[in-house]
Order: sequence, then structure tokens, then C-alpha cells
Amino acid sequence: MNSTLNNILSGLQCSVPVQTELVPLPQLKTSPHYNVPCISMVEYLQRKDKNGIIAEYKRASPSRGDYRLDSDLAETTRGYMQAGCSGLSILTEPHHFKGSLDDLRLARSQHLCPILRKDFMLFPYQIHEARAAGADVILLIASLLDSEQVIEMVKVAHDLGMEVLLECHAEEELDRWIPEIDMIGVNSRNLATLETDTRRFESMVTMLPREALWVAESGISTADEIERVRQLGYSGFLIGDAFLSSSLPHKACAKMVRDLHAFNPPT
Repeated sequence: MNSTLNNILSGLQCSVPVQTELVPLPQLKTSPHYNVPCISMVEYLQRKDKNGIIAEYKRASPSRGDYRLDSDLAETTRGYMQAGCSGLSILTEPHHFKGSLDDLRLARSQHLCPILRKDFMLFPYQIHEARAAGADVILLIASLLDSEQVIEMVKVAHDLGMEVLLECHAEEELDRWIPEIDMIGVNSRNLATLETDTRRFESMVTMLPREALWVAESGISTADEIERVRQLGYSGFLIGDAFLSSSLPHKACAKMVRDLHAFNPPT
């Protein structure tokens, strides 16, 4: 585990208990978003009029530093969805990705589509936070949680009507899988080195649970790669850097989608 990840996790161990005192759970439950029915990312990933891309918005990342963006969250995410993406991933981690729950709230106010809260989820309270801010889906990183924690977090999410994406980086992390989980993600980025190896998408195929939708995360940068991974059986493609390395991420997304139509012409 690298120092950045250690810093993030140790920070959460301190900040989340403080936040639960500042904004107690009963107060979170008064949010106007808290009881609004969630939008299913599982369904959107299977829609014929969508392309399977879960398009990400973040301002920075430990591997790339700050992104030099000429479009704001509203313009970027609007362009993502106009390109036919299946959903949005909004980074809410503040220190290394420069995100916030306000970003999630803004995205929710702009879009009637599935939204994933992308963060390092260690506490059930964070799931309630995500729901109150308007998220439909949470990400659970298998390497950060034991099996009992995964079971607890999945139950909390499902009780709130949310879906769960379990992210795995290696074969041994698949033992956290339980059949109740909606989507299984394979992340090609090594959390220790931050390097990507997209061969992991193929090497883990035979071990992935057949009853879940598969999502390929990180390292995809072209329509050709999407199509190759789709042929392996993946339904979702979580893409951030390939778009955000452009000053106008939604334009980069639109170009990739146009290239993708060469493989799957719209009907």
C-alpha cells in the first residue's frame, strides 16, 4: 500500500467519526435526495441505446496530478450523457482528487441517470452520505475491506435502494464477493504502484462471478480497447483519465463514442 493511500485511509479514520457528530444520521435522512428512488446502473449498462461507459469526473488524481480542464462539472457531465454514456462516476475524495459531496449534489441536480459515488468507503455512514447527496451506486474496494465489512456495507446500500460495485485488483480479492453484489469491477491499476496493466481484464475473466455485471476500470483509452474488453464479457467501462487528460473531457468522450460506433453502429 503506497503512502498516498495510507494517508487517505488514515484521514478517513479520523474525519468520518467527526463528520458523524457534525451531521448525525437523522439529519442526513432529511435530505431531499435521501428517499428518492435510485436509478439502476445495472439497467443502464444493459440498455441498447447506451454505450456502457461510466464516465468519470475528478479534478486531480495521485497518478496524474491536477487536470487542466476548460469545462466545469456541469458542462462536462452534460456532454458525457449527451454522448450516450450509461452513467457518471463522481470523485468525492477532497485531498488527492479535489472532489466533494457538493460535486455529487451538483451532478444529481443536473442529471436523471445513474451516479456512482467514487470514494474510499470504510464506514456505513459514508453510504448514507452518498444517498443523501443523490448517489445511486457505491464503490466498495475489496482490498480495503474484510468479508464481514463487505456484507454489512452491501446490506446498508441495498436497504437504501442503492446498487454496489465491488472493485477487485487481484484474484485473491474475489473472496469478498457475495451473490447479493450487483456489479463486479476489475481495476487494472495497481493501488501500490499506480501503474495500469489492462491484461488483468482478460486474466481474471475465468474467475469472475457469472451472475453479476462486469465492469472494466482504469487503463482504457480507445474505442478499440472498449470493444476488445466487451468481447471478453464486460458490460461496463469506467473511464476517467482518457477523457480528463483533454482540456474538454466531454469532447474526448464524444470522439471515443464516435469511434465506438464503427464497431456497433447505432440502430
